[in-house]
Order: sequence, then C-alpha cells, then structure tokens
Amino acid sequence: MRLLRLTTALLLAVVLIVPLAGCGDDDVAARVNGEVIKLTELDSQVDQLMEQYPDMFEGPDGEGRLLDFKQRLLDNLINNVLIRQAADDEGISVSSSEVDEQIEELKAGFPTDEDFEAALESAGMDSDSLEEQLRDQLVLERLLEKLTSEIEITDEKIDEYYAGNQMQFTQEAAVHARHILFAEEDKALAEEVLAELRAGGDFAAAATRDSIDTVSAAEGGDLGWPTMPYVAEFQEAADALEIGEISDLVQTTFGYHIIEVLERRDESVQSLEDVKGQIEEILIQQANADAYQIYLDDIRTDAEIEILVEDLGLPSSGDGE
Repeated sequence: MRLLRLTTALLLAVVLIVPLAGCGDDDVAARVNGEVIKLTELDSQVDQLMEQYPDMFEGPDGEGRLLDFKQRLLDNLINNVLIRQAADDEGISVSSSEVDEQIEELKAGFPTDEDFEAALESAGMDSDSLEEQLRDQLVLERLLEKLTSEIEITDEKIDEYYAGNQMQFTQEAAVHARHILFAEEDKALAEEVLAELRAGGDFAAAATRDSIDTVSAAEGGDLGWPTMPYVAEFQEAADALEIGEISDLVQTTFGYHIIEVLERRDESVQSLEDVKGQIEEILIQQANADAYQIYLDDIRTDAEIEILVEDLGLPSSGDGE
C-alpha cells in the first residue's frame, strides 16, 4: 500500500516556518521520558514565528494568540521527541546519505546554492538544523510506513466516498469568455474599440493593446474557465451572449467591459472511474492520519511528560494524559 509522502516543497515550508534550533542553555521547558527539551529551543521557535508574522500578535487578542502558539509549539516539540524515541524502539534509522539526498532535492528548487543558503538564513536556520529536521521527517515517514503497511483501500470504501461526496466531483455550468476592460473615464475609447470589433477587428489584438486588465490582456483577453463567480453585471451579460457574439459595453465596478463568449459547459458530475484514483489517495491520506494520531495518543498515554513552563497551562503526565 502506498504511503502518501510530503512533497519537497511542503518539507521546505515546514522547516522554514518552524525550525528546530539548537541551544546551550540549561533551562528546561519539558522532559519527555527523561529527555530534555530546552526552554531556549522553544523560545527560538516563538521568536522566529513572531518575526515572520508580527501582525498576528498585535491587538487586544495578540497575547492570547501568542500563548496559544507557544502551547502548540511546545506540544509539537514533545511529539517530535516521542516519535524519535518510538522509532528508536522500533529499530528505525535514517542514513546520512538519505538526508543528503533530501537536501539535494530541496536545493534543486532554487536557482543557485546561494539562493538556497539565503533562504535558510532568512529562516534562522543552518545546515545542521536542516539536517536534523529532515532526519526527523524521514524517521516519521518510515514509522508511518510500518504503521500503515496493512491499510487496504477497498472498492467498497471508494464507492462509499464517491456516493457521499458528489458535490466534490461536480463541475458547475460555466462560461469561458474573453474581455477588454476600460477605465470609467475611457468610455469614449471603449466605444471606438467596440466599433472596431463590430467591423471585424481582431479581439485578441485589441485586448492586448487596450485592456487595463493586464493579466488577461497578456492572453488576448482570455479569462479561461472561471474558478469563482463573475460580478453580477458581467455574468448576466455573458449568460445572454451566443458563442462568438460580442457584447455591448458592460459597466461594472471595475469599469467598462467588452465581452465575447468562447464556449460554454453544462453542469456535470465526474464518473467514478475518472476519480477513482483521486479518491484512493484521499482515503490513504485519511487512513495514514488516523493511524498516526492513534499511535501518537497511545505513546503519549504511556509517556512520562513533565511540563516546566508554568504559564503555558499544558498538563504534565506520569500516569497517562
């Protein structure tokens, strides 16, 4: 059974957002089965979070949000230690060459090694902390592979998911259109361009030349299939047009539009056969997440966890949490 793995991009996002910082301070934030989590390690993560998202902790609720994030960060550090300890008990290990391979994959996502190093530095990391984070990630993946090796996604489970989530596989009716957008003060220009088009002018060329919607202008005015509803006036005008028909000027809050409908599609539901693989991946992901959470809950229950940061309000455990 396949194990849904984190992508390289997600791995980098994790290590850049919440780096595991080393420290030499003797202060202790928590003990997990006797293993120490340094207070400076927790503080380093908190400082990095506040530096990256300063606005998040401003205002009357800022202090409460900061406390909540401190709790989550410490809880995550505790979980990391527990998983590492459990992996050791299971005889799971990761070689240096495997970590190096992961680092090379990450580097491949940057134009140069200098850009990669700059990204690490901006995240407050160095090569040692990156290696530690990646090693922990690979250990977790190996552990999950062991936990989920017996998971089976049956056709019956896939059928049940498909039947219970029809909206997820429904494609709404839509209009594929292109437009030329003019500022309100340029109505006279819009009328001139409309006359040009009615006389057989090139719509794409006019959009590239005159539209103030620079994104669609680069595509000859093509808006593609919509991923969200158009503003009401635009949608109403587009719905009233035949394929290939050009609208009169349509005024919206954005200005004046000239619209041409390129194609339409009716509402449809993807067949089970078309989405079977997608559903299988969803169910694998859910099963992996469930298996991991159950396992983590079990090892936390049996663990000796002592929280020494009084203001976080997290419970210590010696007889189960």
